[in-house]
Amino acid sequence: MIFSAALSDNQIAIMGCFAALAACGLLGALTFHLGPAGRQDQTARTTLPLRERTEQKQQDRRAA
Repeated sequence: MIFSAALSDNQIAIMGCFAALAACGLLGALTFHLGPAGRQDQTARTTLPLRERTEQKQQDRRAA
């Protein structure tokens, strides 16, 4: 363990915290993609339903 002898206790603790954050992020991303939110159809999440304009709405906007 020459590497751990070169670092102070505070530096090892900070590296451990970063490793824990990376592990939590990886676990969160993995569970999101494997869970119900990740299993939805890709096109359903990227498109929004659009309403078509009708002639009635255009007629209501005309001046009297």
